[in-house]
Amino acid sequence: MTALASILSIALFLAFVSTGVQKIRFNPLVSASASRLGYTKRAYQRLGALEVLGGIALMIGLSSTGSSLPAIVNDIGAAGLTVMMGAALVVQMRRGDGVRLYAWVLGLGVASLLELIFRLVS
Repeated sequence: MTALASILSIALFLAFVSTGVQKIRFNPLVSASASRLGYTKRAYQRLGALEVLGGIALMIGLSSTGSSLPAIVNDIGAAGLTVMMGAALVVQMRRGDGVRLYAWVLGLGVASLLELIFRLVS
């Protein structure tokens, strides 16, 4: 389970950092997404920063187990990202987005939850 949690941590780090950086940079495509979902530029950039911090938290505790500080940081990062993706899913469903638009968010949320479960079990 530890190896699977580590692989998920690396994959989630790459996914969240890449999407978070795009939100922070706020290119035209991200601007359209933000306005469609009802976020201001500043709020969307803050969400991007939280995604980057969550991804970094996953990498901090990559090889840690038990109740060490890096393992706790990893668990907090995974839990935070799971909650963020749950909230993003709710926002997108309320806006009437189809499955095509929120499948990515659902997948990241489930993967974050699985990483947390695998990390806590091992």
